[in-house]
Amino acid sequence: MIIGRWQLVETLGAPDTWSMLTAGSTPRDWASYQRAIPAALQPMVRAAHDSGAPVERVLPKSRNPWSELRLRAEPVVWPGSRTHAVKVWVGAQAPAEELGVAPFQIDARARIIRTRPAGLGPHFGSAPTEYRGAEPFQRIERFDRALDIVAALTRSEPDSRWSGVATVHSSAGPRSLLVAARNGSEPQRFSWRGLSVDVTDSIAPQHKSFEAATLELLRTTQPGLYLCILDTAQVRQVRWVTEPVPGLRWREIDERLIPHPDDRARIADARAQILAGATRTGLTGVRLAAEPGGWLVADIEVSPLPAGGAAPDFVLAQLQVNTPPA
Repeated sequence: MIIGRWQLVETLGAPDTWSMLTAGSTPRDWASYQRAIPAALQPMVRAAHDSGAPVERVLPKSRNPWSELRLRAEPVVWPGSRTHAVKVWVGAQAPAEELGVAPFQIDARARIIRTRPAGLGPHFGSAPTEYRGAEPFQRIERFDRALDIVAALTRSEPDSRWSGVATVHSSAGPRSLLVAARNGSEPQRFSWRGLSVDVTDSIAPQHKSFEAATLELLRTTQPGLYLCILDTAQVRQVRWVTEPVPGLRWREIDERLIPHPDDRARIADARAQILAGATRTGLTGVRLAAEPGGWLVADIEVSPLPAGGAAPDFVLAQLQVNTPPA
């Protein structure tokens, strides 16, 4: 048992599958809950989980290192749903620092993320927030495994789990967040529950990758060129590589509704070419939904992203905007 530091127990699944996400602010990568928390203390963790309220006790005198110390178990709760995690602290006095943790939920079928960021601190905001499609990536400075989690969500194999660290913007500057999520069995396999944990004290925020900086340079040398990543499952937008196309209606909308209805057959044909092995294909004069209405016109060229010999899950789309919104 670690003394004097927060430990985070994820409770995203059944009790016999609980695991450890952090020791202090150090990621533990789904480590054993049974080994990390002594059996004598586990009922208090379970009580905090089941009640959704903090549990605080002075531990009994014993020969254990935690003899007569104070235990505090704080649940991380999503209102109206099960407890997502329990923060556990054992020490001689109340903890001087908090562990920033916030719950989120994902509808992988609709590609909607709902978050409650208040637990991460005021620099992340306090109001519940909903993101669709590519929107969450607008807050991310660097996330090298971004496509891994998107692929995992797309497949949503039953009883999966995923974790990784992203550098995220906040009002206090860039922060490192551990992102961890699990789903269930049928029919809940597209419903994911997760946690964001501020691990900046252990993992320094990262700068943009060399590849991202190179693509930004390409964008500045070719006005009107924009880059985004699309999936091949439904040709839905995953994330912007450059800044979004000005005037394009892409927020708070099903991405499949962005192209004009009369252009969707051509897009489906381009998708079929990529899945059949084409290394590049292009479309001219594609009409895309504009704000506040009408259409803008762009030439689009797509190339598959490496997939290790399998059919590609993602493509890089280059959009050359030809006209302003009409």
